[in-house]
This record gives sequence, C-alpha cells and structure tokens, in this order.
Amino acid sequence: MPNERKMQIQIKKEDDSMRRYVIFILVIFSLFMSGCFENIISEVRYESTPISLEYKISYGYYINSSGKGDFNVNYTCFVPQPINGYISNLSVIGNYSYNDLKIGSNRIITWSFDENGRKNIKIGIEVSVKTNAFLVDLDSTKYLDIKNISMDIKRKYCRDQSIENKTLIQPSDLEIKNLAYSLKISDNAFEVAKSIFEWLKENTNYVYHPQQSLPQSAKETLNLKSGDCDDLSILYISLCRAVGIPSRLVRGYLIEEKNGKYIATPHAWAEIYVGFGKDGWIPVECAGISKDIEAEVHQNFGIEDAFHLRLFVDNGTNESLALSSRGVRVRYEEGLKIEMKPFVEVSDVSIGNYGSLVVRKDGRRFYS
Repeated sequence: MPNERKMQIQIKKEDDSMRRYVIFILVIFSLFMSGCFENIISEVRYESTPISLEYKISYGYYINSSGKGDFNVNYTCFVPQPINGYISNLSVIGNYSYNDLKIGSNRIITWSFDENGRKNIKIGIEVSVKTNAFLVDLDSTKYLDIKNISMDIKRKYCRDQSIENKTLIQPSDLEIKNLAYSLKISDNAFEVAKSIFEWLKENTNYVYHPQQSLPQSAKETLNLKSGDCDDLSILYISLCRAVGIPSRLVRGYLIEEKNGKYIATPHAWAEIYVGFGKDGWIPVECAGISKDIEAEVHQNFGIEDAFHLRLFVDNGTNESLALSSRGVRVRYEEGLKIEMKPFVEVSDVSIGNYGSLVVRKDGRRFYS
C-alpha cells in the first residue's frame, strides 16, 4: 500500500507538471497569434528616466565696476520656450529699465543703461518651468520627401550663415555638399537626416573647448572630426541643408543632477524640418557620446528630453545667429575696471513622472 500511494502521488505530480506545461504552451501560442509576443521580442526598452520636470531657474550676469568713469551696459536675455511645456511667474532681476520684445519665435528681455563709478549689478530673469519629454516615431512614412518641402522654408533654412564675418553654417561648401549627397539614401527627409546623423555619430567625437569665443565652422569640424555641442550641431545643420533639408540651431540649457544638486549648463542642438513634429520640426541632439549608434538614434534623434530647456531658436539669418551669441556688452571709460560673470541657478526641482523609452521594430516610440 505505501508503495502504491507513492506511485499515485508521483503520477499526480507528473499530471500537474504536464498540465502546467500545456497551459504555458497555450499562453505562448495565444500571444503569438495575437501579435503581442512579436511586440515583446521586437522592441528595445531603455531604463526608466524622468519624463516631466518642474523647477525654477534664474540666470543672467553679475557686472561689477570699480574706479572712476562712466559705462554703458547692453544685455539680451532669452526667455525659455519649452518644446512641450510652459513657463510661469516670470520676473526680471535688477532695478533697471528693460524692454520685453519678440524676435521671430524668440522672446527676449533687453537692457541698455548707463552707470558710473563703483557698482555691483545683477541683471537677468527668474522663471518657473514645467517641461515634458517630446518625441516622434521613427517610421519614415510620416515625413515629407525633400522635393515636397516648401521652397520658402528651404530658402530661409538652407543657406550659409555667418557671425562676425566668419561663415559657420556652410551648406554651399563643396566638400560638405559632396559628403551630404553621398549620405542621401533616398528622397525622404527623415531617412536622409537620420543617415547623416548616423554618419555624424560614427565619424566625430565630442570635445569641450570653453576658451573659444566663436564656434568652429562646419568645415573646421569636418576636418577635425571633433567639436563641442555648437560645433557638432553646426556641422550637422550644414550637411542637412546641403541636400535641401531645412535645419536650424537651438540654444538653451541642459539641466543635470550632480552631487545631489541640479545645475544648468549652456547647451546647443539642432532642429530639422521634415513636415511632422512641432510645426513640422523635430529636435536632434548632436552631442551624445555613446558609440552605440542604434541607441543614439533611439534616444537623441527626434527626441528632446525633459532636461533640455530651449531659450533660442534660429530664424535663418546672420542677425539671428549673431544675436544668440551676443551675451552682455559693456563699454566703459579709461580708469574703470569691469568684471562680468554669468550666473545660473536651478531650484525647487520636482519630478512629475518617470518612464522607460520603448522603441518598437515598426518605428513606434513611446514612454511607458
């Protein structure tokens, strides 16, 4: 009897195991037939990250003078314009008169005033920001062919641009044009821009050089195969413009957490016109340092995360590009000593939501 009972228990265990196995196979089969299983195995999922932020940011300049004499201050300060969010509670720092202007899509606060002798001046703005991650799908069928992009937009955003007699954006340069056309894999603006982005990631390196007063030209960066965020963005813009894809420079801040504290670092990236996205434009982060090209495309092409805060968007003219680099200017008499120092402070940071970037095989891209 004991042996018979052991045998019955063993048979029951085997029956239970077989039943679970059959149920498992049926579940897998159902998932496969419904398409869910295919989605599971054909997607890339990245680690969770904040996708919405709220914070307060203040920035501007300290201007300290010593000695005797008169001086004049001119300063242009750009107001934040989140691609997917809004600002509130804007206040102007300092007791000097100012102008609140709109130039293109950019809102600016400008100062022009006279002072004399010893002064400790602080001017700038403080504003509350709510921003959310922005992204578009990687399915190229949603985007325009280059030949179908408006000629008005092309004329505005496919030409050379200069600052202080130095041509920075150079789509007309023969070497840049030849390279760009060698990367033109189709007439679809999104596909070609992605091909150029992949070349940029494979053939250039990010190098920080704070001492330079002006960015490198596109040709300089092409020859060096390296540059900072401005330089790499300018080269990318030049290559896109060379094949007829309207492109423009964006400047702002990159919000980062370091040693338990949030800071804002001046940053630059690009936008390209492909007929879909934010009024037809999509962002491109050109200064990523990963050598995983697929990950760079997934995370930096057609995405602007919640840590990017745009202040300035170029309108295609030399005047616009020069304005973005102007900063503060002080003219002063002999006998005065002037010290200028930028400041930027981030406070009251609140993370709204976290999400994992998911990229499907069919090009769909979303946070979950």
